[in-house]
Amino acid sequence: MNVKNLKAFVLTTPKNVKNLMKTQFAKPEGKVGEFFTLAMNVFNFKLYNAVYNFVPKDEGVKILDVGFGNGDTLKRLDEKLDAKLYGIDISEDMKVLATKANAEAVAKERMFLTVGDVEDMPYEDSFFDCVYTVNTVYFYKDADKAFSEMHRVLKDGGRFICGFYSKEYYERSEKYQFEGETYYSTRELKELVQAHGFENVKIKVVDEKKFMYCLVGKKRGNEIDNDSSDE
Repeated sequence: MNVKNLKAFVLTTPKNVKNLMKTQFAKPEGKVGEFFTLAMNVFNFKLYNAVYNFVPKDEGVKILDVGFGNGDTLKRLDEKLDAKLYGIDISEDMKVLATKANAEAVAKERMFLTVGDVEDMPYEDSFFDCVYTVNTVYFYKDADKAFSEMHRVLKDGGRFICGFYSKEYYERSEKYQFEGETYYSTRELKELVQAHGFENVKIKVVDEKKFMYCLVGKKRGNEIDNDSSDE
């Protein structure tokens, strides 16, 4: 199935497939999960590029991907950065898939993949120079715990990056909305992140017509000042 047909399939599904989409976007599993992570790679390509624009580029920085899926973004970063890359995802199947896709990086200990929950991450305090996540904020059962954890594991001055579709995207049609998910306007997400200790929070426009944005902030402290991205 080519990219055009894949996108058409995902966006024109009956109710039973919509229910499948809900579970697979939140926690991809099995062969069906592989299909949906491919779909996410297609839809989220511009957000992945935004992540690369904003991650610190210093040698040896530690970067965490929350919800790494099939490992596509981590693979891109590994090809371009001299960094220690980490990933956490709730799906064991995605760990298997991402490990296979990044076999060399994992074997040479440039990349470390873990199965776990963003609301209770198995990392030390102030461990990472950067934490990023793309299209996961809708699925958090307890957003306060999730953002507190991402703040906890960041070093002082560490960068936080969140790629997302704003609430307006989902409000266009019921087919984009799933029960139990939480959608945010740019203002709502910015205020939520600030409430959990992040500062210098800015919303970058990725694709205004598609309601795609990238939130960038930092944990209070000495800033990692190497952002060469466009404002």
